[in-house]
Amino acid sequence: MSTIAQQIGPLKISSPIMVASGPLSDSPDLIRRAEDCGAGCVSTKLTMLTQPVQGYRRMYAVRGMYSFNPSDRRNCLEQGTELVYNTKKATTLPVFANIAGPGDDLEGWCRLARSMEEAGADALELNFVCPNMAFSREACGEGQLAGAQIGQHPEIISRIAAAVKAHVGIPVWVKATANNVNHLNTARALAKTDIDGIVVMGTQIAVPPIDIYQGGRTCMPNLGNNALGGLVGPVNRLYANRLIANTAMNTALRIAGGGGITEWAHVVEAIMFGASITPMCTKLLWDGFEVIRKMNQGLLRFMEEQGYETIDAMRGLALRHLVAPDRLEAYDVPPHFDRERCVGCGACLRIASCTALSFDKEQNVQVDVDKCVFCGLCGSLCPRRAISFPREKTTQKGAV
Repeated sequence: MSTIAQQIGPLKISSPIMVASGPLSDSPDLIRRAEDCGAGCVSTKLTMLTQPVQGYRRMYAVRGMYSFNPSDRRNCLEQGTELVYNTKKATTLPVFANIAGPGDDLEGWCRLARSMEEAGADALELNFVCPNMAFSREACGEGQLAGAQIGQHPEIISRIAAAVKAHVGIPVWVKATANNVNHLNTARALAKTDIDGIVVMGTQIAVPPIDIYQGGRTCMPNLGNNALGGLVGPVNRLYANRLIANTAMNTALRIAGGGGITEWAHVVEAIMFGASITPMCTKLLWDGFEVIRKMNQGLLRFMEEQGYETIDAMRGLALRHLVAPDRLEAYDVPPHFDRERCVGCGACLRIASCTALSFDKEQNVQVDVDKCVFCGLCGSLCPRRAISFPREKTTQKGAV
């Protein structure tokens, strides 16, 4: 019998879906709603020793593509510990306390970590991701680094992580920036410490959406100017899976990884690339916590149908098929058309790089196999899923 529950160190995780640190995890009431809908764990809203700069929650989204957030409030130490304490009274969810210390001040990081442990946190998530404070000198003081800026320095991250781990008795996970030019250096450095896991992906630093009819002013509501900020959502999903896969192939760290997850199949993808936990935010912001329940149901149904008894049974399966580009096995298999599905919409004929497809007199799509380069693009673009490419290996060209 299949189960989506896991035991990760001392933590009992009822579902791989974690509510990521952010707007959905800054009140016990919201977190309780997430638990009621089946979340497996939660990472609380970012806490710092003091409120570094004025934050304004402003968000902009294009459904199905992305959400953009140039600013938000952070919790000071008192707010953060109160959030953790009250959440532990209101729920039974494993709580990861998301914290960011003052630059590379080890004493400050350890003070934050110890305070969260005393408030009842089940684990810590050290934040080296936040892009919004990375551009503020005031965040940690003149000459100090903050957020995603620290994330560019593996030696600083690993030193902080090791100090925090030695200072507390609860699991320590590190949220490493997705904007690191070589994130593997960070993952490998962290693997040499005694931390319990790594959280990959997080937020991409991006430019804001603009109104081209207003001279490039902001599209965002209730703002008079623009700022760089965090880009999240489906647009990041395949990039996130790359980070998960690279980390899994090069370290033995437990991974919490996700980005742009909008359906249960995306949870499976992240797990098959090496994740144990899949943080979510954007889809839940758009469509509510009920999404979690539906994803859990879909995930469990898939596991039972495919014969996977545990999450670990699926974890990392895709890595065996991931190779360097020069080792690809390429097949010359022409497209197969399901005539019952095809409605003659012509979407495949509009592919600019393709000269192999055409309509016959009956408006059926035909393939000139001698012109086909077997790229497969037509199959993925067909709105009716009427085009497929059989998996049999062949180099034999023949009529379709």
